[in-house]
Amino acid sequence: MVNGYSSNGLSEGGSKGRALLVVTDGLGFDPDTVMRLSSRVIDALSPRTRRSLLDLALEASPGSYEMLAITRLAVLPITAEGLNPGLTWEKAEESLRRVRFVREGLRERRQLAEIGSIRRQIALESRYIPWFAEDPAWSEIVNLNLTVPTRASGVWVGYEDVDPPVQGNSETGHQQIGNLALAPQIPLQISQSITDGTFFENGMIVEAIEGAVAAGKNVNFSFLLSGIRGSDGRVHSAWNHLEAFCELVFERLRISPARVRMQAILDGRDAPARGSMELDGVEGGYLGELERLLKRHDAVRSLAWVIGRSLSMDRDYREGNARCDYLLMTEGEGEVVSSFDEVREIVSSAHEHGLTDADVPAIALDHRNGTAKIGRGDAFINLNFRSDRQRSKTASLCGAREYLDREAKSRGRNWEFDWLRNDLNLRMCTMAEYDAEFEARYGVKVAFPITPHQLNLFSHWDRLTDEDDLYLLVAESVKASHMGYFVRGRREAEQGSKSEDRWVVPSDGANEGVHSDSDFYLRPVMKTREIAQLVSEAMGTREYRLIACNLAAPDMVGHLLPARFDAAAEAYRATVATLAELSGVARANGYSMVVTSDHGNIENDAPTHTINPVLTTVLPAAGRVEPREIEEDYSANLYDVSHTLARLIGIDAREIEGIVGVFRGGLGEDFVGKSIVG
Repeated sequence: MVNGYSSNGLSEGGSKGRALLVVTDGLGFDPDTVMRLSSRVIDALSPRTRRSLLDLALEASPGSYEMLAITRLAVLPITAEGLNPGLTWEKAEESLRRVRFVREGLRERRQLAEIGSIRRQIALESRYIPWFAEDPAWSEIVNLNLTVPTRASGVWVGYEDVDPPVQGNSETGHQQIGNLALAPQIPLQISQSITDGTFFENGMIVEAIEGAVAAGKNVNFSFLLSGIRGSDGRVHSAWNHLEAFCELVFERLRISPARVRMQAILDGRDAPARGSMELDGVEGGYLGELERLLKRHDAVRSLAWVIGRSLSMDRDYREGNARCDYLLMTEGEGEVVSSFDEVREIVSSAHEHGLTDADVPAIALDHRNGTAKIGRGDAFINLNFRSDRQRSKTASLCGAREYLDREAKSRGRNWEFDWLRNDLNLRMCTMAEYDAEFEARYGVKVAFPITPHQLNLFSHWDRLTDEDDLYLLVAESVKASHMGYFVRGRREAEQGSKSEDRWVVPSDGANEGVHSDSDFYLRPVMKTREIAQLVSEAMGTREYRLIACNLAAPDMVGHLLPARFDAAAEAYRATVATLAELSGVARANGYSMVVTSDHGNIENDAPTHTINPVLTTVLPAAGRVEPREIEEDYSANLYDVSHTLARLIGIDAREIEGIVGVFRGGLGEDFVGKSIVG
């Protein structure tokens, strides 16, 4: 035994182990790009190096087909990215051994450096950041340890089974990582209610609308223009939800469009950067599709406000952004226009000045009766289902000053509140629960209540571990809810447990020139180094049995592609270099380390999330670990991570199985997690 671990790297005989989980936010890989660029690398090699590569691959392989596959794999920085996930673990391990043989031969002949140099040059030409900004030390660590492609989108993260699949995102990714089985997502529930018709009878939505109309008030609603297909958003909103709401309001309840006012939020982050105007297969982009939708209901004049999501959906509690969004809706403050065409002119001008949809300034529409203003007693319906980016808006509209003050101060910000009214008394209904406090203290109604996931590792921590076993969650403030509410299985707090410590590092703000998420290119490393230092110090104390942290830079700066390529490359480079450093600290302090990602993003030269897989790597505290059953497919799901952590720290698998058996419901076997290590 070494540091309490057996030779296979696992805690021995039920003894306690320790583990570090690192979620590299938004760090996926594109299998198609990997294969395409590997051919270009081979073609660009010098004749001598190419001959060495082919000779070694032939020596390592039993046949010509296998030789060609090994040749391609050997020029990748991380071998696992090129392996077919349909292989069995046994076949994958066999391929990995052959690639190691080839690479060792190239190392002895001093030809690896040439391959790396050519690979980086081709990656730069192709703008493929994972190769261009790779850290050789981290790539070597990944190649020498158990690493497996991991599904991070579509049905495997709890969304509808559509084609193309729904892209992954940070919210569901962290839920799956913390869960012991698939965590179904709220948009799936909403879409199912539309299909079966219960959406149109939803009491919370209908009562808010009818109550306002009966009192002579107006109906206001907000929607992020996104999610026409699975591949162009659907992270915070889904287009079929907007269509159903319009059917409910204009057709079923027959509300006059003159009484209905819409806030259209432009995306540009989870959807294409200029998707409001330019979207493949959709004439005129989201604005064109919105205009056609409203025309079908004779409701074009219902569009009242347009604004970019950086201002309207800020989750780091920057007061200037909240003020702008609030005053647009309550006072009509913004650039005043009178038609969709004039909105397009402003958006086009913003694009010409280098802005994406996310940063389009506030626009107020005047349909010949003045700009619309939310009035006292009005209804306000928020159709966006994801919680973290709707909290500031919701708290402002319901007058939750104490909530806003608390959240702002937790991020090192002090609000003045000189713009916030106390007399709106809106009939508010949100599509999903953003924070239980809004309903409990401010009367906000929830159309589709969110219940915590029962199969969550952290929610069962106290019954699976001893009384003195602690865990630690660490993130910077822009991702605080992810390494908190979401990873706990949609729990705002630890529900009375004394086992959790949580450290939140304030993200860069106005003092650093970061006024919105679109400014993070100015500080592309973000708080990566500060978090690594805190985590290293925590491991040094050996106080925590499990430490989980989020490194946000690949996602946050990746959203600024393609314009901020250099900054995104710096974010990636700093992140993987930090992983290499943390791996040494972890082993020195007796911690196993699991590295995964919540979804793909930075690997594609676009601002949106992706449907690509991510990698999960297991670094044992000592020795090495073996994969699970070798006859199974060489692939994993995010909800396998919690089982893997439990295995590494010595939690009895039978206890986990008992919890799963009680709470799994009708989940099929494919949607129940299992440890990546045997």
